[in-house]
Amino acid sequence: MARLAAKAAPRLARLIFGPEAGPWIAPVMARALPSAALVLAASLAAAALGLAMPMLTRQVIDAGIMARDMGALIFWAGLSFALGLGAVGFGMMNAMLHLRASAGMLADLRGRLFAAALARDPERPDLPLGEAMARLDGDCAEIQSFAFDTVLVAAGALFRLAGGFALMLALDWRMAALPLIAAPFELWFLSRARPRTRALAETVRGQRGALSSQMAETLAARATLRGLGALDQREAGFRTAQGQQIGGLMRQRLWSETVGAVSQTITALMRGTILLVGGWQVVRGEWQIGTLVAFLAYAGMMSGPLRNLLGLYHAQARARVAADRLGAVIAGARPDEGAAPPDGPLVLAFAQARAAHADHHPVSAMILPGARVLVDGPSGIGKSRLVATLTRDAALAEGRALVGGCDAASLRPSALAGRILHLAQRPAILRGTLAQNLRLAAPEASDAALWQALADADLASWARAVAGLDTPVSETGANLSGGLRQRIAIARALLRPAEVLVFDEAFSEIDDAACRRILAAIDRRPVTRIFIAHSGPAREGFFDQRITLTSSAPIFLISRGETPYQRENARENAV
Repeated sequence: MARLAAKAAPRLARLIFGPEAGPWIAPVMARALPSAALVLAASLAAAALGLAMPMLTRQVIDAGIMARDMGALIFWAGLSFALGLGAVGFGMMNAMLHLRASAGMLADLRGRLFAAALARDPERPDLPLGEAMARLDGDCAEIQSFAFDTVLVAAGALFRLAGGFALMLALDWRMAALPLIAAPFELWFLSRARPRTRALAETVRGQRGALSSQMAETLAARATLRGLGALDQREAGFRTAQGQQIGGLMRQRLWSETVGAVSQTITALMRGTILLVGGWQVVRGEWQIGTLVAFLAYAGMMSGPLRNLLGLYHAQARARVAADRLGAVIAGARPDEGAAPPDGPLVLAFAQARAAHADHHPVSAMILPGARVLVDGPSGIGKSRLVATLTRDAALAEGRALVGGCDAASLRPSALAGRILHLAQRPAILRGTLAQNLRLAAPEASDAALWQALADADLASWARAVAGLDTPVSETGANLSGGLRQRIAIARALLRPAEVLVFDEAFSEIDDAACRRILAAIDRRPVTRIFIAHSGPAREGFFDQRITLTSSAPIFLISRGETPYQRENARENAV
């Protein structure tokens, strides 16, 4: 079954979502098809029981009631009741199987998209947080619902159509032609309405993403906005965006109801014709009343599956919009490919390197293992971007960045991240406890190791005074000061077995006394330390090398000065 699903899924994915989305949706569909087949079997069994019910009703009326045969009435009524119970049982089983299988597919699809979002290429602009959430939530659900239910709806509808039409032919072949006459008109209308359905879906999904982005940005910046007195302005913008989304939803719903009303009108006309013609045949004595009731039931059964099949045509337009939006997330992922850095101490080097979107002059430098290095230069010149080229978190405009003698661009990003750790000015702190945040770097770390890292980051006394390792941390560390957030990030970094630590303004919010104690603890470790700092104790002390980026030729100093004044004088003389 799995082998058959693997063969069928690529063709099915391309057929439903198009050639662009097919390759990344196909593996998800292949894993879901075996479960879908089980759900389909249960659904067809329930459908078969449903198809038998009008015939049994006919027998109850004609063979029992109209014939005044109490025995036949009891028999056919009892059989109808038994089959009705069976249909209820199959329906419950089918609902549970469907929930389990569809939820599994949704989890698989979201996991695939979540991994792609986490692996987004640093050179691509980040999606706004709200927009990313809208795609991972709403668009994934749209794709899952259509991809999983398409096969079930199509197969079930075809089964009901074929079964219902065969039984209608058995009742009266002339009247059975009525549903076939109505279908082309409905198909023509739906084909004309489909482009507007797609356009409205694109508009509504874009509005939903914009609204989510605005909410996420406003909540994240509420303290700043409150200080600026801009909360009312953002609330007004939120109301406007919300009104636009509601308007879009109303237009989409009105169009959907209009399309449905046309289909229902065609169905009503068909049922009215059956009632008129069938009733006339009952009056003439050519039909029995039970036959008319059964025929009406089958006509109703056929209109539902036929509408489902035709409705898939419109639902596909909405699903393709979602697939295009998710395809952009997939396309933005950077594959974790390449060789691992060579074993042994890492020598880092730049060869006439200039980071993309940076304003500095190309630089050449070599950083030896265990060195203490300051990367200096004015704000915005590209210090962070240059150092980030070592971990492939930024691209080079020219030159090369070398790690262990290998071009960093040829090395696997995850392997680079395991050996070179970059601490940014604004660290990521997650909701949970202090221990949970620290163990992001070392899941198996003991409590003793956590306390040692806290001590090195000058946090142990603070943690003991609060709740120890169980100290609660709110989302983004909002209940902590900026300095505490930076120190937690430093403690977390010290738990990693990285050989190179890059401190990119990582001490900017820590007071000078605490900063000097932390630097002393870091300097006791046999690792390469690269500092980017504009002021404070991070610029003090001994540096094996200082690389100063300028818009002209770069400056390299082997600094032996013991004070910042000596280094600044050396810099001025060199300039």
